[in-house]
Order: sequence, then C-alpha cells, then structure tokens
Amino acid sequence: MFFRGGMRTRKGRQGMRPTVFVTDSIVFVIPDGRKLRLWLDGSSKITVGNGDFEHPVANAFSLLPKIDCPFATETCKSICYVIGLEKMAPEVFAVYSENSKNMRIILSSWENMQCAAVAIAEYIKVNCPHGFRWHVAGDIISAKHACFIRETAALTPGILHWIYTRSFSYVEDLLRFGLPNLVVNLSADRDNWSEALATAQKYNLRICYLSIEGEIPLGLPDGSVIMPNYNLRGRELDQPTTAPWWQTLNTRLRCMVCPADFFGQDEHMRCGRCKKCLVPCKKAGQP
Repeated sequence: MFFRGGMRTRKGRQGMRPTVFVTDSIVFVIPDGRKLRLWLDGSSKITVGNGDFEHPVANAFSLLPKIDCPFATETCKSICYVIGLEKMAPEVFAVYSENSKNMRIILSSWENMQCAAVAIAEYIKVNCPHGFRWHVAGDIISAKHACFIRETAALTPGILHWIYTRSFSYVEDLLRFGLPNLVVNLSADRDNWSEALATAQKYNLRICYLSIEGEIPLGLPDGSVIMPNYNLRGRELDQPTTAPWWQTLNTRLRCMVCPADFFGQDEHMRCGRCKKCLVPCKKAGQP
C-alpha cells in the first residue's frame, strides 16, 4: 500500500526551481500478526535517477532527530533543520515519529527484522532501481539496526544503498560481508573530526565534512566531500562562485565541495550526478 504527499521549499536564485518533498509508505505483517507501516521519503535533491526533479520518488528511510541520533554532535545539532520540523512541518515530523516507534518493534526480534527488510527490499526493487538512501533524518541507533540496513541491501543486489552516519561504533556491522552495493560515508564536523579520521583510516571510508564557519581540517583525505553550512553557499547568488568562502578554496578543495549543496539543485544538479558520495572510497594508491 503506497501513499504520496508533497511539500515545496523556497526558491533559491533566479531560475532555480523549488525542491519537491514526497512520501510513500509500506504496510506489512510481522510474525505476531500485527500490521506495521514504515514511511519512505525523498526529495528532488536525493532521488538519484528515481523520477526527476519535478516528480521525485521516495527513496529514503528516515527517523527522528535527537532521539534517533545517538552520536549527534553539538555542531550538527546547532544547524539541524529536522529539529524544527515538529513546528514547521508537523506532517513530516509525524511520519518520522511513526518510523521511530515502529523501528523499535522491528528491532525487537530477528523475525521482525527479516519481515521489514523483505518489505522494504520489495519496495526498492520496484520504485528505487537507481539508489536508496538511509536516514535523511536520524541515524543508526544500534548494532541490530546496522544489521537490518545491511540485510536490506543484501536483498537488493545491484541496487545502490548509501548512508551518512555519525554512529561510528556500528560501522563494522554495516561493512560485514563487504556488500558492494552498500556505500558508507562518515559524517564529520569539528566536534568528532578525530574519531571520524581514525574510523575512515581503519575501514577505508569517505569523510563527508560539515563546515560551519568555513573551517576545513588539516589532513582532510583525498576523496572526502565538504558539506558547506547555509551561510557559506553560493546558491542565492547569480554567480555562485563569487561567494567569499568559495574564493578562499584551492582547486583540490573546490573539487570536494558538494555541488547540490553549494550551487543549489535542479534536474542536472542533484544527488547521483557527481558520484562524490555514491561510489566506494578508493584505497590509497588506486587511480
């Protein structure tokens, strides 16, 4: 059973189109006979190749901020747009709340996890052949949760799954069995930078660094992605590259900046086009 809704955000610079937000849901039965519903969400930015900018397909699974972000830093909480959804977009907050509640039920037994993984996998096969993102909101809350994500990816071979996570403690559970279609990115900022770097080096993973005031840590590895805070972006300018922060960056760092974040989104500027986050991180020395 699928449901669809929509919400548009404000426009950026002249000529840019507003982002469209969509939701769908799946209903399935767990072994004790109860019906559970999980909501899938998406937007023009993250649909990869599922749908187009004006008509995106829900291709992500999200939870709540704070309660479902066990390793959130003070920096990421200070700018988290999801925290304000309860007042600004209560219908979206309600969707994430239902997911949060039902995820606890799912993770209470391996049998429930298997039923949910199969249900999401079947949805992904039909609706998201070009990629599925975990946690636009929320993060991995336990080792069993990481195993659930891994199992769902295993049930959809050949379809990309990608995730950004601060739950470094559960990365090993995600990576077990080395699924080629599950790409793990480490979300970092100035508060958890050292731990992120150590985890990236241990497991050969990409760092996606949130820059709040334009800071970029020394030693940011090649292949990293820089996610600029709102005040650093050029999307409101007629010529984004004239943004003061952009002018401070050398060529190497400019190549790391998330294009959709910095320049704004349209059909040709959304997740999936640049592949910065959607391919496995190359090992040192690889071409």
